[in-house]
Amino acid sequence: MSKMLITGVGGFIGSKCLEFFKSNYDIFGIDKNYNSGNNFKKGLVNLENLKSFNTEFDIILHFAGSATVAEAEDNPEEERKKTVNSTKDLLEFIRLHNKNAKLIYASSAAVYGDNHSEKIKETNCTEPISKYGKNKLEAEQLCREYSEKYNLDIKVIRFFSVYGEGLRKQVLWSFSEKLKQKNGNAVSCYGTGEESRDFIHISDVIDFINIVISQNKGFDIFNCGTGQSCKIEKTLLELAKCYNKDIELCFDNIIHKGNPFSLVADIEKAKKIGFVPKVSIQNGLEKYAKWFKEEN
Repeated sequence: MSKMLITGVGGFIGSKCLEFFKSNYDIFGIDKNYNSGNNFKKGLVNLENLKSFNTEFDIILHFAGSATVAEAEDNPEEERKKTVNSTKDLLEFIRLHNKNAKLIYASSAAVYGDNHSEKIKETNCTEPISKYGKNKLEAEQLCREYSEKYNLDIKVIRFFSVYGEGLRKQVLWSFSEKLKQKNGNAVSCYGTGEESRDFIHISDVIDFINIVISQNKGFDIFNCGTGQSCKIEKTLLELAKCYNKDIELCFDNIIHKGNPFSLVADIEKAKKIGFVPKVSIQNGLEKYAKWFKEEN
C-alpha cells in the first residue's frame, strides 16, 4: 500500500483527509497537538521529526502552519516559523531523503491580497496584505525553488474559504455561537456585510486534492474554490434560516486589518483537470447547521 504523510493531521482539513484517504493509503501524521498510534507523531514539522519516521512516502499533504490571519498578526515571529520554517524543513527532508514523493502544499487565497473586482486567476499578481498571506506566499516560493532546482514533484493549492462540518473557527462558527447565545433579534457582526467570499465545502476540497494527486510530475499552482461569490451578509442570513432564526444583522462597519474585501476564485484551470464542485452554498450551510445543532 502507498504511504501518505499528512502534516497538521489534527487540523480541520488534515483530519478530514485522514478519514478519506486511510482506506487507500498507509497514513502517517504529524501535528503539534495530535498523537494517535505508532504512525503518528506529536510535534513540530522539522527535519529531525520527519527523519524519525524512517519512511519513504509516496504522497505528502502539508497542512501544518499558521491557522488564521489573526494568529499571524498577534504572534508574527512564531507564526512565520510554523508556516515558512516548517515548509523549508519539509522540502529539505524531501530533497535529502524522499525525492520521489509528491508534495501537495496547502496555500491560501490570502496570497492575492485585496483590490480584486473580478474572479482571481492563478496568474493574478500576489500582493498579500496580511502577515498570514505573506507567510503563505514565501512558503509557495520555496516550493517553486525546490521543485525547479531539484526536480521535485510539488503542487500548490490556494484554498479559498473552506468550511464544513467539524470547523470550529471562522465566520460560520462564530456566527452560529452568537445565534446560540443571543437575546433578542439583533446579532452584532464584524465588517460591513458587503465583503465577498468563495465558500467551498470540505467534501469538494478533498475531491480536488485527490484530483491534484493524480497530476503529472512537476510544479503547478491551482485555485480551490467554487467560482461563486457569496456576500457575507446574505450568507449569514441564509445560515440563520437553517437554524429557523429570524434575525437582524448589525455590522460594525470596521475594515479589519488583513481582511480583503473580495476573494472569489477563477476555477477554469481546476475544471480542466476534472474538478466540478458538487456542494452548493445552500446545501453546505444546511449540513453545517445540522452538525452544529447536533454538537450543541
